[in-house]
Amino acid sequence: MDLHPFTPNYLPAAVELFAANFRRLRQDVPALPATLEDEARIERKLRRLVETQPGVVALVGERLVGYLAYMLLDNFRDAGRRAAYSPEWGHAAAPGYQAQAYRRMYRDAAARWAEQACQVHAITLLAHDEESLHTWFWNGFGMAVVDAVRPMQPLERQPHTQLSIRRASVADAPALAALELEHRRYYTLSPVFMALRTGQTEEEFRQFLGMPGNSVWLALEGDLLVGFLRLDGYECDAADAMASAETVMITGDFIREAYRGRGASSAMLDAALHYHAILGKTCCAVDFEAFNPDATAFWLRHFQPVCFSLMRMPEVVISDIQKPGI
Repeated sequence: MDLHPFTPNYLPAAVELFAANFRRLRQDVPALPATLEDEARIERKLRRLVETQPGVVALVGERLVGYLAYMLLDNFRDAGRRAAYSPEWGHAAAPGYQAQAYRRMYRDAAARWAEQACQVHAITLLAHDEESLHTWFWNGFGMAVVDAVRPMQPLERQPHTQLSIRRASVADAPALAALELEHRRYYTLSPVFMALRTGQTEEEFRQFLGMPGNSVWLALEGDLLVGFLRLDGYECDAADAMASAETVMITGDFIREAYRGRGASSAMLDAALHYHAILGKTCCAVDFEAFNPDATAFWLRHFQPVCFSLMRMPEVVISDIQKPGI
């Protein structure tokens, strides 16, 4: 197996390799949109990456059996760290070659990432490819984010809750903005430990709720707002594999601690699925942190993973130490 720079002449073979892998995933997850089966779309995305940053390809003879392209992100996950990131379409390896190709390509790319002062190495994998997942784990990567989908159908079991569930109106924006502050602080606590992110303001909730393809579902005890579920019918701020005109994206879910375990999240989700099915959506998507145990337990009951995002944070990078021979 030989490694070469990822030049544009390798694009057709790379696109074909990814598209074949993606089609195998869709056989396992029929609810997943076919967006990334569009080879022209993938070629445009890959070309932009290759023209910006030098990637690497793995060849056996003249056959391309792997490729790895990436982008640089200066504030990865809002944590102030520079990352090299390869999205799910930014790499692929042929069946039977995953372990050898990925190990060799990562060694080549990681040296460059260190020279570019990347404090985080990150990659998103298609969920069905267990051999590739195993290989990246053994390269020191750990699970970070799960992207998952389900068809726009009611939950398999009718949820029951004593809390009131209804769709939010613009009049609920002040209460939602206040609860959003609790939501964001929750992620900074043990065992999640995420960087504090800015949530939607009262005015942003008003604008969001004013768009007919969006919805927010509320859980209330009397007049007290204790939880919400937010769905975006326009933007898919997650893996590109889930993005389509037929997808609605869950972008927020929070229940105050004292009200958890009372069926509110399931009831809000079921109501949202009914509502967005009427609007013509066919796929519901969500992404969540694997290190958030409450989220993981809930979403995996109702959604099927399609992508796993992994991270590694090397203890040193070349820019931190004196290079040999200098």
